[in-house]
Amino acid sequence: MAVIHVLDKHTAELIAAGEVVERPASVVKELLENSIDAGAKQITVSIVRGGVAQIEVSDNGSGIEVEYIATAFIRHATSKISCQQDLESIGTLGFRGEALASIASVARIQLVTCTPQDEFAYCYRIEGGEEIGIEPAARPVGTTITVSDLFYNTPARMKFLKKDSSEGTFVAETIQRIALSHPEVSIAFIREGKQQFRTPGTGKLMDTIYTVLGREFSKELLSVESQSGAYQVKGWITPPRCCRASRAMQYFYINGRFVKNKTMMAALETAYKGTVMQGKFPGCVLELQLPPELVDVNVHPAKIEVRFAHEQDVFDAVYKGVKLALSVPQASQKQLEFSTKPQPEHKQMQMPSISVPPQTSVIPKQETIILAKQQPTLSQITPNVSTKEEIRQEKYVITTRNPKAFSGLCSSSLPYTVHHKEPDLDVMVEEDDSFPVVEQPAAETELPTQEEVVPSQMELVSQEEENKGSAPLQIVGEMFGTYILAQRGQEMCFIDKHAAHERILYEKLKNQQMADGQLLMEPVSVQLSAEQKNAVLQQADLLEQQGIQLEDFGGSTVLVRTVPLDISPSEVEPLVEELASNLVLNNRQSRTEKAEWVLHSIACRAAVKAGDHNSTEELLHLAQQILEGEIPLFCPHGRPVILKLTQKELEKQFGRQG
Repeated sequence: MAVIHVLDKHTAELIAAGEVVERPASVVKELLENSIDAGAKQITVSIVRGGVAQIEVSDNGSGIEVEYIATAFIRHATSKISCQQDLESIGTLGFRGEALASIASVARIQLVTCTPQDEFAYCYRIEGGEEIGIEPAARPVGTTITVSDLFYNTPARMKFLKKDSSEGTFVAETIQRIALSHPEVSIAFIREGKQQFRTPGTGKLMDTIYTVLGREFSKELLSVESQSGAYQVKGWITPPRCCRASRAMQYFYINGRFVKNKTMMAALETAYKGTVMQGKFPGCVLELQLPPELVDVNVHPAKIEVRFAHEQDVFDAVYKGVKLALSVPQASQKQLEFSTKPQPEHKQMQMPSISVPPQTSVIPKQETIILAKQQPTLSQITPNVSTKEEIRQEKYVITTRNPKAFSGLCSSSLPYTVHHKEPDLDVMVEEDDSFPVVEQPAAETELPTQEEVVPSQMELVSQEEENKGSAPLQIVGEMFGTYILAQRGQEMCFIDKHAAHERILYEKLKNQQMADGQLLMEPVSVQLSAEQKNAVLQQADLLEQQGIQLEDFGGSTVLVRTVPLDISPSEVEPLVEELASNLVLNNRQSRTEKAEWVLHSIACRAAVKAGDHNSTEELLHLAQQILEGEIPLFCPHGRPVILKLTQKELEKQFGRQG
């Protein structure tokens, strides 16, 4: 029969400490909250070796009276609550009375404190839960607590800590979260002897957001301020166009306490529904203020989870506040300015990986061609062409002896192809000129008959296909800015241009042992959560193999210096955010699996997007690559690239089959 016995004090304290002190960031959180509860307006946090070697938190709070110093390190000793009723209306960050006792059981602590009534300060030392002693010391009013050699007496816990740089990043994230919840407190963070940031302590949340989260995140935020019964929501949110690839920049607070709450998160994202792309998430710094009796913070020792008395009311309050902020004219005007920003004339989206074969004979559509039902004169078709020099300035000018040849192009924005052997188009090119020159026909030239006219459909035939004698590939058009509509023989092909280009890029990247990268003219800084930053830095060599070079830039930021050739600068930040999020979610996967979806992300970001304008040459070459059958007919995410419809199937739908 098993013997039941009471654990000794030291073993019991080590077990209890495991619930509160998980890593250096946990220690910093507890000490910072104690300083804020003590009324401090200036706090300095300093760490060495990620907080494992030393953590020092100094404040100008009220201090601890000498007779209570030793009592503060006894488990369940606290000044925050005194009876059961106090648990129903907790107004402080700490209340359990476990933090100092737990920290003292796994580290060496020195505390120097002074109250306004004391003539001098006192220095108290405790190691591994055993008191060393107390003696006079010197310091202004406030408290300085130094935690050294964390987990020195629990080597098993030490083995589970990450590298010092990673632990330091987790500490930085913890300080950022607390700083955002108390903009009235100036918090300085010193890491390995270098100051990372210092919040101004002005009481203005935007000032703290700018200091902690950076200029890029804070420059276009929208203000949220709403009252719904007993619930008040205030803070800042990102406009829809600035949403990110992960939820790393969502900060939720309840009565000044940072929390992770699915109800508030769902309310935020529901309010954005219909304004952001799928897979994009808004950023925010939102605080919900409500009566303490309506929320239970006594759920977990870390106090990061809460329960609400009326969860639906919380959802409604957050949803209403965010929706109201998104609907104000300021937000709408910003969105309008972004979407209607004028673009340079004739500027097209480049597709660097789609190289058009030189054999393809294509003359771009020109604005000088007038499409009309009535027969125009030659001067109407080329109104400004009178000399050879003026013709050169027009770059591409085409004249026709029969304007009906162009009547089928009125509703199309795509260019068309000219076969030089056709009699109705005459284009002369001089060897020393870079532009075509128009040969104007004589006035008495007889117009050809309808049978001699080039068909009005847009037909693109490459020289290679002509040599093979195969059925020509015709680009009929493009639907919804997304799907290529092509005809070859008796088949009609619908091609998803993004999925097709993504598959082509993926196959190219997969066949490279070491991806080529391009050095950015200006490195791009990307802000991540501590967990995400740690994940990308640990997999830096894997990312470098795919052409992405990044480095630690301090705080929660990484600096990206090199990206794959096909990635545009505007896609760098979303790409790194997406990769960081996936690395966190799939950290247990093998290196091969990680490399696989890293390539997926790169190919997806580099591929042409739905809605991009592409020339017919690009669409033709893309369609040719897909129809050659050398690559799988589905994108890396499993979606089909092409759908086919035969003439027989189409005629059956129209009832034309006898």
